[in-house]
Amino acid sequence: MNKEMNKLLLQTIKYDLVSGILVALVIAFTSTFINAGIYAVGICVALANFLAYGYIIEKYLRKEGKQWIISVTYFLRMAFIVATFMPFVKNISYMMYYMAGFVSHYILLVGFNIKNRKGSV
Repeated sequence: MNKEMNKLLLQTIKYDLVSGILVALVIAFTSTFINAGIYAVGICVALANFLAYGYIIEKYLRKEGKQWIISVTYFLRMAFIVATFMPFVKNISYMMYYMAGFVSHYILLVGFNIKNRKGSV
């Protein structure tokens, strides 16, 4: 990947992890460490999924005849998300903390992009 893309991804990782740790600490103080850990797992899974998608798109989008790999890895990424979600299925509270962490990654991603907007169209 080029330097600008790496810089943006590293900033995204930094914002996700710092925000995730802060929210997890608030959850730990108001609830339990288990709930905070499940929230952290959700945000880390979303971040790993985002980074894997970015890497795969960058690597295979421009290669002739290799675009099918993007579709295959989509199903592998979804299987990874489902596999990490399955231990929390029997407890609705755990599912909610996991989903809150997962969704908060995308909320932070939108906020990060609004903050770093350079110009307008």
